[in-house]
Amino acid sequence: MSNNQISEHDGREGERFAPLERSSLSQRAYEEVRRYLMRGRLKPGERLVSRTLASELGISTTPVREALFRLASEQALVLDHRNTVMVPDLTRRQYQEIRDIRMELEGMAAERAAQEAAPADIDRLARLQHRHLEAQDADNLEEALALNEEFHFALCRLSRLPVLVRMIEGLWLQCGPTLNHFYAGRTQVWARAEHPHFKAIACLRDRDGAGARAAMAADIDQGARPILAALKA
Repeated sequence: MSNNQISEHDGREGERFAPLERSSLSQRAYEEVRRYLMRGRLKPGERLVSRTLASELGISTTPVREALFRLASEQALVLDHRNTVMVPDLTRRQYQEIRDIRMELEGMAAERAAQEAAPADIDRLARLQHRHLEAQDADNLEEALALNEEFHFALCRLSRLPVLVRMIEGLWLQCGPTLNHFYAGRTQVWARAEHPHFKAIACLRDRDGAGARAAMAADIDQGARPILAALKA
């Protein structure tokens, strides 16, 4: 491309970005549906219709369909015998397995984060936790789930272990929708001040890696109890 062409393109009034290629739309659709799965904004057993999702995302059905089949290939979504895309409805045994692996991996991330986190990082975690509890108190359960996911991954990323974080993301892709069962009975799992997230934050400030690991393992283990009670065998 010549300099004149570059100048001509850069000077087009009202245009900031080049038109998106179809592959870009497919990637963006993939990332959006993936984010909704991890934050529990899609429900277990929910049927995902390409046309409906395309309308909500403001794009055509083809990139949405590509994104859904990509997520199905990653086992984040499932296909029935008619090739209908569904959000997984985990059994109790499946969720127990994911819970146990999460306790190990997120515990490991928290232990490493205690060595790596700066005070500003820890302050951000504390703000996220307070926003999480405020959303719970306001019965904004969708926001509470989203902030819980944000807290967990903000903490995991402080480990500075990107391969570990990607492994944890894969687990959340599978179990994110199932976290909706946490609020099904509206059972109070912890007294407000005793939430394990606060313990984890305190351990990070003290550089107590073992304590941070234990706090996050307890959070995942105890938080799973109302979920397991709601799942079928």
